[in-house]
Amino acid sequence: MKKALIYLRVSDIMQEEKDSLNNQERQALEYCDFKKYSVYKIIKEVASGRSAERDGFIELQKEISENNFDVLIFYELSRLARSCVTIHNLVHSMRVKEISFESITESYLNSFNPASKIMLGMIASLAETESDLISKRVKTRMKFLTSQGYYPFRAPIGYRNVNNILEVVEEEAELVREFFQDFIDGYTIAQLRRKYNVSHPGVWRRLGNVVYNGKTKFGFEGKNHNTGKWETNKSDGEIFEGKHKAIISDEIFNLTQKRLQTFKYSKRSKGTSILSGLINHCEKWKMFIKVQERKTEPFYYKFYSCPICGKSIGAEKIETLILEEVKDYILNLKFLDSKIQNKKQEKSTKEQIKKIETKKKRVIDSYIDGLISRETQKEKIIELNKELEALSNKDKIEVTTEITKTFKEEIVKMIENIDNLDIKKQHLILSLVVEKIDISDTENIKIYYKI
Repeated sequence: MKKALIYLRVSDIMQEEKDSLNNQERQALEYCDFKKYSVYKIIKEVASGRSAERDGFIELQKEISENNFDVLIFYELSRLARSCVTIHNLVHSMRVKEISFESITESYLNSFNPASKIMLGMIASLAETESDLISKRVKTRMKFLTSQGYYPFRAPIGYRNVNNILEVVEEEAELVREFFQDFIDGYTIAQLRRKYNVSHPGVWRRLGNVVYNGKTKFGFEGKNHNTGKWETNKSDGEIFEGKHKAIISDEIFNLTQKRLQTFKYSKRSKGTSILSGLINHCEKWKMFIKVQERKTEPFYYKFYSCPICGKSIGAEKIETLILEEVKDYILNLKFLDSKIQNKKQEKSTKEQIKKIETKKKRVIDSYIDGLISRETQKEKIIELNKELEALSNKDKIEVTTEITKTFKEEIVKMIENIDNLDIKKQHLILSLVVEKIDISDTENIKIYYKI
């Protein structure tokens, strides 16, 4: 007895389509009973037939590759797929595994009919053409609804879709407002992605979504049915006034788009920049190094950009000014003039500590042997511990002073040679001596030093 795999599909989750799926299953079981086939498995799914990336269809392909059944039963060819390429590839894979196929409603479509190959191509082409026409009609209808302020799509976070009109979900809307405010307050795309657990493209889509500003949109993005990839198409996109309430005000939304521009047409430098993390603009906003390629000229323009106001300053000019200022400051300092005078000691600190530890051991032994009283032993131990503490503090002071002296000497050497160092080493040296740099333009620079 042949083992049959039954594949059933509908393209919608409406109630009539659910009933259709049940009807398909009933007729498929009756068909297998009439043909005396044993049912190996039934695969049912609700998905579009245009894509081959369906869970049920992928499962079907796996069953074919493992050669787990003898005959594939489907209701009609359009239920199997709506793409000529997909159907022909599937039939070829079954032919290699010597698996036959039979259509319940199209009796001429089976592996035993010589004319089946011709009919298979014709019906597959008709199914694909029908799918294209349906898609075009749906797209036209959805564009019309969008132009009237309706939203015939899945609601974004912050809204619920009620009869194609968005209604605000206040708990989610508060999260969206916080999301936009964080971006305005200086969060980067990566920081938003980590904080809200949103993908990198998801952050961009949310921040640029005009729906949050009370608008509707159509044609800006969508899945390409040929490639299955999500694509954007700004030239065909249109924006309309929506019937829903805005979550984000015009002021916040426009400021968000303005800041997004600083990320959109440039990219962060792959290497470390000299002043990275040191420059401040708009009081507390860090300026970031960016690189922008000029299409008309074969070179990159490097600049520092403020993420809040979008102001940018050429990197080469500002780096030269600040490096010269820091060199003048460090080399003119007199902090190395005072030398540390270390008194000569008869014995090193370590030797004195070792001697006191030996005395403590002798005091304890004298008490155990009964040579001194308990009170005398306590007094001697306390006295010796004080001497140890004094020596330890003295050792720390001497070591710290020596390290500071060495550090300052090395800084001066590096500053004198800073122009000959690579970018990473220049940035490291500046980070050691500079706290921050407040800047409004190339004429107004204030450097705060750590030393």
